[in-house]
Amino acid sequence: MPPTATSSSTPQDRRKIASRKMLRVAGASAGGDDSLAVWVQRYLDLGVRGVRSAEVEAKIGRHLQRFQNWFQAGLGHDRVSAVTPREVAGWREHLAATVVRQRRDGGTHTMAPATVNNHLAHLSAFFTWTTAHTPTGLLPHGDPTSRVELLHLPAPEPRALSAAQLRTVKNVWIDWRASTTSAVAATARHRRGGACARPAAAGSRHRAPAARHRAAPRRARRPGPGPARAEHPAALRRAKRARLLGVRGKGRTSRTVFLGRDARAALADYLDHERPGDVDEASAALFVAASSIASRRPDGRLSARSVNTIVAELGRIHDLEVVGADRRLGTLRPHDLRHTFAFRLSAESGHNRAELERRLGHANDRYLRLYTNPPDEVAAGYIEDL
Repeated sequence: MPPTATSSSTPQDRRKIASRKMLRVAGASAGGDDSLAVWVQRYLDLGVRGVRSAEVEAKIGRHLQRFQNWFQAGLGHDRVSAVTPREVAGWREHLAATVVRQRRDGGTHTMAPATVNNHLAHLSAFFTWTTAHTPTGLLPHGDPTSRVELLHLPAPEPRALSAAQLRTVKNVWIDWRASTTSAVAATARHRRGGACARPAAAGSRHRAPAARHRAAPRRARRPGPGPARAEHPAALRRAKRARLLGVRGKGRTSRTVFLGRDARAALADYLDHERPGDVDEASAALFVAASSIASRRPDGRLSARSVNTIVAELGRIHDLEVVGADRRLGTLRPHDLRHTFAFRLSAESGHNRAELERRLGHANDRYLRLYTNPPDEVAAGYIEDL
């Protein structure tokens, strides 16, 4: 007989409600083994910890936790056996619509497609591992991520600074006119947890990380090398060549990074005037936050987000100093400086692929092409008189 309707005042037997929240998939394991929380922890313990870096491990854990929270909030449980391709696709759409921050103009930024795909890649790796280790029947649908497509990424845009922009950047950041110094003191504040760096810290503290970033280290790796690897400030100023040894990159790679004249000068100023007042016994990093910041890390090391903040602030100060829309930087990011370095290195080295691989830490053609794309004004000039 078909089930009869019951009045709203009569409680229903939840075991008889035909909903995806309550139905058990035939053949699935019962108990704690059929739990996302259990399998995520096993995966992190056995498949990630000790294999990936601590930074990547934390990132994978955050992404899997987000999926677990979303899945449990929607279904009322976290059973692995109930994860289907439709659920994974739904999470993909949920991430794509997630607001990650508010813009100054009142608008919003949603999660970038590349970030969404990074979440899906970590979820796929988790289910690939889980499928190989779960008991028979726990995943009746197989790997639920295998048939879920990644989001289409927009065509990569060249992010190298133009020659005019680079000239004003060096004038504002490296030469440091008196007006620039006063602008820095008035506006450049590195805010963390409501505290501010002292105004004097905005000088060489801000330009040294940015100048060194033009030597091409990635943002996430750049704050790491310790002062023992940096030469004495006076030696840096006299040296005709300086380099950083053993700079770490993706995939546990290591390479040598040369420091140009401007980077050497900025780094020497920072080591002379800023770092001594901010270090303590626990400080091993080369670049440290101001000691006046109460919420800084125990060893003072700048985080990747702090580097983003510093570079964005430098871009804003630069735009206050220059005249002409073609010279304004807008929102400046550390990778813009890396792209600028790569484009100019490609031109200076005669597009030497081996040299680009060594200095950028990439062997993939896709990334080499992306980093060496010219600015729009240069690309337009190529065809102007054709």
